[in-house]
Amino acid sequence: MADTEDHEPSFVPQPLLDAVDASPQRRETHADSTIESSSSYLCGQVPKSSRYNLRGRDIDLATQSRREEHKIEREKCIETKRLRKEQKMREDRECVDRALRARAILDAQSKAWKEEQRKLRLSKQAGDNNDGDFSGNKGKKETVHTWEIVNKPSKGSGEWLPYESDDEFGTEFELKHTSWEVEKFTLELARCMVGLESFTGDTKIFSCSGTIVEYVDDTGYVVTSASLVRCPDKDEQVDKPKINVWLASGQKLEGFVSNVDFYYNICVIKVPCTFHLPSKSFSPNTGFFNFYENHTRDVVALGRSCEPCSLKVASGKLIPRRSRFDCEELMVSSCEISKRGVGGPLMDFDGNVTGMNFYDKKETPFLPSFIVLKCLQHFDIFGKVIRPLHGLRVKTLYEANLSLLEKKVQSGIPERCGVIVVKVEEPSAELSEIKVGDIITHVDGVPFSNAAELGGILLDMGGKLWLDRQKLNPSDDFNQTAAVMSLKFHVRTYRGDKSEVTTQKIDVNKFTPSRLNRWPLPKPIILRQYANGKLIDEEWYTTGV
Repeated sequence: MADTEDHEPSFVPQPLLDAVDASPQRRETHADSTIESSSSYLCGQVPKSSRYNLRGRDIDLATQSRREEHKIEREKCIETKRLRKEQKMREDRECVDRALRARAILDAQSKAWKEEQRKLRLSKQAGDNNDGDFSGNKGKKETVHTWEIVNKPSKGSGEWLPYESDDEFGTEFELKHTSWEVEKFTLELARCMVGLESFTGDTKIFSCSGTIVEYVDDTGYVVTSASLVRCPDKDEQVDKPKINVWLASGQKLEGFVSNVDFYYNICVIKVPCTFHLPSKSFSPNTGFFNFYENHTRDVVALGRSCEPCSLKVASGKLIPRRSRFDCEELMVSSCEISKRGVGGPLMDFDGNVTGMNFYDKKETPFLPSFIVLKCLQHFDIFGKVIRPLHGLRVKTLYEANLSLLEKKVQSGIPERCGVIVVKVEEPSAELSEIKVGDIITHVDGVPFSNAAELGGILLDMGGKLWLDRQKLNPSDDFNQTAAVMSLKFHVRTYRGDKSEVTTQKIDVNKFTPSRLNRWPLPKPIILRQYANGKLIDEEWYTTGV
């Protein structure tokens, strides 16, 4: 039997090799072997004895059969996903068509009603006061269907789309590109997640997600967005809303409002429960948001729908860009979620809860975890969030556009990133020398790298001030800081071509009002159908962009 094992080539003098290659017989043999090997490589066939054969020498039948089965399973999975996507597209088209038909019926009814009123006015003018019924249909009461549109959009605002579609919120295979550890962390966090629905009477207000952060004395505490209990037409809390809390097991409990703050759009719901509820705390780490450090910023956004009670996930990365919302402390990730993900947690690939998500069409704003923790501490100690009102609107320096950064570089940017002043609002701030375009890097000697860290420092300072005041006079009002609080900012000012570093002081005598920020969540277009004046159906839509 021929020996097929590979042997290391032995040393042969170069003159001898040249002499052998020069012989006619050697040239012909070499040419034939070259042609044969070239044709084999062109056909994708590599000799088994070659050391460059990466396909393996022998493949048993079981391995080949298993590969065929895996291939068939992959093809079936792809086909199933395609069919499911087509089915969802058909359902959305039917939903939009139904809305358009309802609009057409409503417009036709409105036109008919106007025509009827016109004829009635004409008949009254002609003295026709005959109100009798001569149709012979007495005793037969026909069902009268009417439609009503709440928050009707203006003309030319685009087609109607389902308000709470889950199409944009991940897939079942969203995390298959990651490691099993990430999926395991996600499933562990999913146990602590709930779906939330709020109602006022029979009218639905909002539905979103939340995270159970604590279970004490037969009561669970859920952190979520304040949009759950906000009035649809104004920044006020709904009076005594009914809240349904859907657990991961599919069980429904009743929740009650514990604390609300509209500045950070954060809300705590307490859920009485006789059995233990799994909980997960938010991470206090601030280094994850420091873009001057080199580390991965992969994240996973989680949400939970109510009926059916299913888990939704979407993966992405942190983005060094400002959200379009007013809240300065917000950060942004590239995760694509739906409105059902509002209030849900944002998790890094190490299993840490790094934030609470909100909804926007192009990106996902989120409140950093350390801000959420400080708000929960204030709720527990003071019953509300205490934050000094310094009158400056700022944004993180690295979020500024390149043209602005270029001007700052020419004058000298501080080594540690800070915030840039974009607006001066309060009279106390106007009395200082801080102007729009100045860069702030420290407050009371404490350095910070972004607007979120500055917000966290101010929360700590406000909490400490109020604790000191409560020791002296527990009956003080929350809205005023009876004693003036001075904030010393380390500022790099820019006046023309000159740049200098100064310390500016702002005297604060107020706390930040809860409703200072705006959260422009679009109002739903509600299409209601009535039968003889009784509500029988209600559908929510939003306009396409």
